[in-house]
Amino acid sequence: MKNTTLTTINMTYFHQYHMSYDLIASYIQQEMKVSHLKLHHFPDPESLLNAVKENKIDIVMINSSCLFDGYFRETEIRKVLSVLCANNHTTTVLFAQNMKPVLLKKMAGAGMDIMLSSHDTPHELVTALMNAMMTAEPEPYISQSIKAHLLQTQDELTTKEWEVINLINQGYSLSQIASKKCRAMSTVSTQKRNAMNKLHITSESELLRFLHQNTFF
Repeated sequence: MKNTTLTTINMTYFHQYHMSYDLIASYIQQEMKVSHLKLHHFPDPESLLNAVKENKIDIVMINSSCLFDGYFRETEIRKVLSVLCANNHTTTVLFAQNMKPVLLKKMAGAGMDIMLSSHDTPHELVTALMNAMMTAEPEPYISQSIKAHLLQTQDELTTKEWEVINLINQGYSLSQIASKKCRAMSTVSTQKRNAMNKLHITSESELLRFLHQNTFF
């Protein structure tokens, strides 16, 4: 159950430190009229998890870029997201950047309390936090800009198309995939191209980034 009155907020972030977190913290304290807001830094994910499990953290800010910038290992991110989304005391805020609709849908289903994009205003963040932290049984908050992305039409990939791009992510070349799956090279190439078109991906590097993000969900 969330708090009905707030005098102190303990906030942290699951990402590299950036001065924007100080600005966000100051704005939240001012707009929510909280007496004390402390921005915590934890040296490693385990320290953060221990604080969350002990209900010492009220808000965790998560930037989606942490899913592919190499700052944390994949196993660490999986563990942290699992614990955060299962904790009723801590409010999770995801700032989604450059994420495809298929990934946003998975994040929405993962249990995030608040999902915002870089196009949303600080005021919207405060409104969402007020609802999440001061309502007994709050509904997850998804901003209109995120909802617009979620509503974008995107064709479903076939099983074979997923198979091809996942093998590409594992380091296989198209010729190796054709040999491994007993398919013609032209068939494998077409399946890759169809998958990229459906995902609105235009380059190999963008495809690999998408696949890296997708492994977390």
